[in-house]
Amino acid sequence: MMPPACCVPRIPIHASALAKLFLENNRSLCAYLRVRVASQHEAEDIAQEAYTRLLQHDQPRAISFLRAYLFKVAANIASDRARQRRLHLRIDLAHSSEEQIESATPDQQVHAEEQLSLLARALGELPEKYQRAFLLCRIQEWDTNRIATDLEVGERMARHYVSRTARYCRLRLDGATPRDARREVIP
Repeated sequence: MMPPACCVPRIPIHASALAKLFLENNRSLCAYLRVRVASQHEAEDIAQEAYTRLLQHDQPRAISFLRAYLFKVAANIASDRARQRRLHLRIDLAHSSEEQIESATPDQQVHAEEQLSLLARALGELPEKYQRAFLLCRIQEWDTNRIATDLEVGERMARHYVSRTARYCRLRLDGATPRDARREVIP
């Protein structure tokens, strides 16, 4: 019988164990991260941060769990960085949009209003599920899994609704008639 977790002595990660972990797993860790991030440099940077975090924690369990823990920590770091990038991008886009609106000429404002009106009309020309999927994705920022659950369809169908709606709206904004756009986008 194993003693309760509070009674298990905390075993610090020794440099030799970390060095062994690095030698045996760094290449696969960087490859694993490379699939998730934009560059090899960023994958290596995240891997280094994951090793640093491992050094900062005492591990109450056997060394054999370190590899799984390392990969989980690295995946979490990659996810956190992606979330931060998206947030910064949204903030930058919001500031950019505000500057564009403030500096827009009256003609540009009229054109933007016309485009927005046409976009609203184009969305109204589509079936309800297409509209809802598109708005949940673009306005509410839901992922396709959550949209699929809401619409009671498969995730693949939710992705189709969003992409087809975007394509339909683009065609309408580019001057296609509702009939031509519908024929090209909606089966």
